[in-house]
Amino acid sequence: MSVQPETIQGAPDTPDEYDEMVEQLDEIIELGLSKLTGDGRIRDNEKAKARCEYMKRVEQAVKAKRQVVKDKRLMEMGRKLEKLEESGEIDL
Repeated sequence: MSVQPETIQGAPDTPDEYDEMVEQLDEIIELGLSKLTGDGRIRDNEKAKARCEYMKRVEQAVKAKRQVVKDKRLMEMGRKLEKLEESGEIDL
């Protein structure tokens, strides 16, 4: 899966779009971690700045993933509440 600019703009409308965002963030996190600790690790001390940048990007991706998961759950809860309200089971 590749990250296309048009796939990361705007807010998702469906749970599947949230899942796709999580997959893309997982890919970014995995790549960043491999550059920090895995076979793709940047070992040259001269390139320590690049290693630090990867650490920052991994941290940003983890934070973004947490927010995406939270937003997805809120969207799902909102839809459930709407259905309950429409069915007359609850009155908000």
